[in-house]
Amino acid sequence: MLKLMRKLCEVEPKNVLVVGGLDPIGGAGVYADLKALAMVKAVPLIVATSVVFENTKGIRGVHPLPPEIVRAQIKMALEDCEPKAIKIGLIHDQDVVGVLAEEMPQGVPLVLDPIIKGWDGYELTTIEGLKALKDCLIPRSMVVTPNAFEASAISGVKVKDFESAKEAAKVIKDYGAKYVIIKGGHISSSRVFDVLYCDDQIIAVEKDREEGEYFHGLGCTFASSLAGFIAHGWSIVDAFKASSLFASQAIRASYKLRGKARVSNPIELYYKSLDVVRVFDMMYKAIAKIESIQGLEELTPEVGMNLAMCLRNPTSLDDVCGVEGRLRPVRGFLRAHGIIGFGRSRHLGNMLLEVNKRWQSINAIINVKYDAKVLEAMEQLGFKIAFFDRRREPEELKGKEGSTMRWGAREALNSVSSAPDAVYDVGDIGKEPMIRILGRDALEVVDKVIAVNAKLKELESPPRG
Repeated sequence: MLKLMRKLCEVEPKNVLVVGGLDPIGGAGVYADLKALAMVKAVPLIVATSVVFENTKGIRGVHPLPPEIVRAQIKMALEDCEPKAIKIGLIHDQDVVGVLAEEMPQGVPLVLDPIIKGWDGYELTTIEGLKALKDCLIPRSMVVTPNAFEASAISGVKVKDFESAKEAAKVIKDYGAKYVIIKGGHISSSRVFDVLYCDDQIIAVEKDREEGEYFHGLGCTFASSLAGFIAHGWSIVDAFKASSLFASQAIRASYKLRGKARVSNPIELYYKSLDVVRVFDMMYKAIAKIESIQGLEELTPEVGMNLAMCLRNPTSLDDVCGVEGRLRPVRGFLRAHGIIGFGRSRHLGNMLLEVNKRWQSINAIINVKYDAKVLEAMEQLGFKIAFFDRRREPEELKGKEGSTMRWGAREALNSVSSAPDAVYDVGDIGKEPMIRILGRDALEVVDKVIAVNAKLKELESPPRG
């Protein structure tokens, strides 16, 4: 996600025209479009086609606006500026489709997100509206972005897996769209995949599935961010991959109201950008604190000590901040031998990412040397400790970059029912045994190291008689 944020730093805001429904809770429709576009440095011009009476409990009805009201909104928006992209969402009937076909400016990239049913199955587009959409708007579209159900309704191909998604994408492209993206969240599979049909090739993005949830506004978030990236002049492949990542972040940051569906949260990118400041600040304070304590060299592993802290809702090592050259002893004190930055701690970062999936309260990690006395000190301090055996790691994982720590974290976490304070292993051939201390933030894990060190000194002191 940090790479996306850096890339957005290089662009200037662009105008994007969005057309769709009004949602009272702001989770879908043009309100979701507004939030997503603002996060990708685009300025939304908003045209409402209908009012949808919905919340996270379901949809109760839809009130389409008269075609001339829609036309008047479009004219007012286009009178003031020229959009660099257009995103069209909910269109209830064929009359509004006709208005859009007449009023949309030629030569502007159009992203069509055909919304046929709500997440609860409520019919949002008439049969005549769907036919008009296929006849009039798909041929005008640069990209069409249906989910599995919508792709099935448009193409006549039952989309149930990866292969049928590819087949449906090809059929929809034959209607005249330049590119087709089928969003994979509604396909029953262990992994989610988004599929782009581009220049007679299939490009797929796979990601983890969030089990057992309905998501409100996720398709709007994906399609509107895609329009924003296209407005910036990005290639369709780059825009597709960025939108898929952006939607994943909106899922991880989604929130519950009183109903069944979770509301996707495209503002997560803003929250994460603020978190960069917090994480850097916390890391510098934690490093300064650990460097001020004498005697911690006894806890330093042979490979050196490192400290890492992740952003909220991390997805990759780019979201984990660490010390480039690790911490090593210098005249009785630990000293950082490199800069603090994101993507600087591979081993600790991979373990932290895996632990954070299970317990989002754990955002920081530090490694100390393995020793039975260190474990004893932790036990006396009341630490909850988890263990994994590196010798049991499957052979096919040992050669994969970063897989050992993720596998080890999963193995260790299977043995605990609440967030652990530490995870350790006793090593393997050529692999140093290690203890990793976990906590809410970098300062907390440093305080835990200091407490362990003090307890070790207490245990090693001869009893007074």
